[in-house]
Amino acid sequence: MINVTILKNSNLEPIGFEMSGHAEYAEPGADIVCSAVSAIAITTVNAIESLTEDDFSIESNQENGDMDLRINGTPSHDAVMIMKAYEIGMTGICESYDDYICLTFKEV
Repeated sequence: MINVTILKNSNLEPIGFEMSGHAEYAEPGADIVCSAVSAIAITTVNAIESLTEDDFSIESNQENGDMDLRINGTPSHDAVMIMKAYEIGMTGICESYDDYICLTFKEV
């Protein structure tokens, strides 16, 4: 199962995420759930890097499926919008494949 935690600040703005695990929906290379989650996460990181000036930290380990992103400091409007899009994408995947992905929220 993929565990996704969306991190929110005291204003309830999404400022990062923590992901771990594999969906095990199908064999590696054919797992559409892992592919969808990975694509949304990587696009989110690339969008924040390319479209904002926000400082952020990223850690990932492809073997065990870990990826953690955190925006440092106060996020820009654009970074919040990108993170909201991430949240919408992950919520959609979770609604369709809830046996393979667990989505939680945490105030940090």
